[in-house]
Amino acid sequence: MPLFEPTARTELLSSLTARLAKRRMSAFSLLGEDVCRVHVEAAVDALERDSVTGKAEAMRAAAVAMVTTFLPESLGYSDLCFFTRLLRERALELGREDQRGAIEQWCYEHLAVSTTHFMVQRDDALQRQAAKRDIERYESQLAELRVALDEKTQLLELIREASTPIAPVVPGILVVPLVGTFDRFRAGLLTERLLDEIAKTRARVAILDISGVPVFDTDAAQLIVRLARSVRLLGAQVILVGMSPHNARTIVELGVDLDGIVTCRALQDGLRSALATQRLELVSIA
Repeated sequence: MPLFEPTARTELLSSLTARLAKRRMSAFSLLGEDVCRVHVEAAVDALERDSVTGKAEAMRAAAVAMVTTFLPESLGYSDLCFFTRLLRERALELGREDQRGAIEQWCYEHLAVSTTHFMVQRDDALQRQAAKRDIERYESQLAELRVALDEKTQLLELIREASTPIAPVVPGILVVPLVGTFDRFRAGLLTERLLDEIAKTRARVAILDISGVPVFDTDAAQLIVRLARSVRLLGAQVILVGMSPHNARTIVELGVDLDGIVTCRALQDGLRSALATQRLELVSIA
């Protein structure tokens, strides 16, 4: 014997669908009456089948399908309770008297299954949203780091160029004024830039003006010696100018060997020496 008479079943479907679709600010009203009717029919069909088999297999599928459909439209726990409460009230009113206990039990299990699935799906959605936000935040931070790295790279390049200026005075002759502490870092930068410039301009002489270096000690002298050796490998010569009397005494006392490096007191003397290697002459204009 069916759980509902045909007329009672029709009334049950119509009343439930209308009530769901009219629930204001709910997932049911957002998706509309047609979608609500599909799930009302699925729930009533499942209730009827399960009342025959005495199992809740059809109910589980109907509950999961309903939650899956309405959850993306902000389905809430109160909506689940509203759906099950309406179904229970109308099913008890229109169903068979001898099945009231079965209807009560079925509706209770329907709410339990739909609530469990709702919580699982909602938590999963929240985790996906959180992961998406994390990815977006990390991508934003990575973009900021890339911009910062580009800016730092440009700044370091400016510092590198400013700390190791190289001036071509005449074809074949380069002048390198050194100002401030001359350490391994600056020596490395200077060697790299100077060798590139010599190779590019085919310079024959590099004049290093150390008059702006406050302390020209053993380490600085050894760095100059290494630089001169590297320059000679490219067929060019280093002329050291701007040596102060104090620095000269210090180098002698420390026993630093500047063999192979031409030294001149002033930049003008160094230019004369460099021009001589080019068979040129420094001429003063009155």
